[in-house]
Amino acid sequence: MSSDSNNLRVFICDDSVSVRQSISELINNLDGVELVGAAQDGSELITNLSTTEADLVIMDIVMRPMDGLTALRTIRQRFPNQRVAMLSSIAGSSKRAEEAFRLGAIEVLTKPFDKPKLERLFAEEKLHKK
Repeated sequence: MSSDSNNLRVFICDDSVSVRQSISELINNLDGVELVGAAQDGSELITNLSTTEADLVIMDIVMRPMDGLTALRTIRQRFPNQRVAMLSSIAGSSKRAEEAFRLGAIEVLTKPFDKPKLERLFAEEKLHKK
């Protein structure tokens, strides 16, 4: 997909290669959505956000060495307007999801993720960007 300033620029952060690949493939098949980067943990994401413009970050909650909630706290301090949606496995997700919302996540999606929900999130974020 060619880069277009109207595209929704998405950065993926997940320690699972298969999750990153699945979301990347979905993005590559959608008009108006562009993958601008991928990271395998929160510290790598934060380093990349300093040099990469992303309209939306999709980030796993449970990762090592820096988990998604710790990364979200740092993002709120360093990039307060950054929009972040979190991914969480179903097991034990309610307290983590509540914490993610408290820290400013716009959405918490369960893994394995539902493609229509992710497509809806992208559509809503494209409207928000305008």
